[in-house]
Amino acid sequence: MVTTGGAVPPFFAGLLPEGVRLGVVTSSTKTSADDHLTLLLAIGADTIGNIRVFPTGVEPVQPLPLFEPQRDNDFHAVFAKLTGSVEADPVGLAGVQPKVSAAMMSTPTRTRTGPALLKLNPVGYPLLVENEHFFMRMASACGLRAAKTTLLHDAHGRSALLVNRFDRIGQQRIPQEDACQVADLYPASKYRIKTETALTALADACGRGGGSRVTTLAELLKVVVFSWLIGNGDLHGKNLSIYNPDGVWQPTPAYDLLCTQPYAGWSDPMALNLYGCANRLTRSNFVEAGIWLGIRPRATANMIDAIIDAATSWPDRCDEIGFDDPQTERLAQLLRARLESLK
Repeated sequence: MVTTGGAVPPFFAGLLPEGVRLGVVTSSTKTSADDHLTLLLAIGADTIGNIRVFPTGVEPVQPLPLFEPQRDNDFHAVFAKLTGSVEADPVGLAGVQPKVSAAMMSTPTRTRTGPALLKLNPVGYPLLVENEHFFMRMASACGLRAAKTTLLHDAHGRSALLVNRFDRIGQQRIPQEDACQVADLYPASKYRIKTETALTALADACGRGGGSRVTTLAELLKVVVFSWLIGNGDLHGKNLSIYNPDGVWQPTPAYDLLCTQPYAGWSDPMALNLYGCANRLTRSNFVEAGIWLGIRPRATANMIDAIIDAATSWPDRCDEIGFDDPQTERLAQLLRARLESLK
């Protein structure tokens, strides 16, 4: 790539952070949000996946973890460092969720089980990390390959979420691309791409990269079904990704799964249309979508039935998140109603 500044191609723009983190990098570099190249050079030495961007003639730095579980016991202090300047944490972590958690901040860390990300609870969105931890565990129980999460508390009782990184194996960087990058779209299009377009683009890429196109479509459709079930209104083009851990392109473990409804007046539709539908989806909608994607009806029906069987007990566990009684009961009712819609 040859450029003199300004915008970069969509793939590289997709490596940039969003939300509050983008504001920190922008102010630290004294430039504008559309000066992609300057921003990328500031944080591009350590981005999601295996791509590194740094000035010619300069050795890329390996930033030290901003958070270390054995060292840091005050999440507010970590947050203060993270929002202070890009020099404090010159790492690019794309995919912050502006629709629900514009203040959600993530920082890389190392744990005894390998590289991880620490997510901090944003102001104005109570129990967001508890929410995500609950539904990520539910996703695993429902048969999704989901990133492992651990709920942590600091010395003051404040919570944060530790998420195992799947784009790192030890020191090895694993190639990873989201649907916007694969479809050659800028991050701003993440809410405009259609679900079927995102799934097809990722499946085609996996097919070209040695993987199975149909298997990819089926696994990604399962993530869409589960997101509908839990009321996740923020499954956008940057929250669907593929990676290449062993020479074969395949869907990444699911990530950023949570219920957005408590923060959006209980009327948050799916972020992306699925063949024209974003609300009041039913079993027949998903089976029909599967047919159009090239998945046999029986395969989609069996997948949905497996999710229903595994999810049936989870509405009774909503109190684990910590919402007050009315919110907890409303969430449980939403889950039960959507389970019914999938039968």
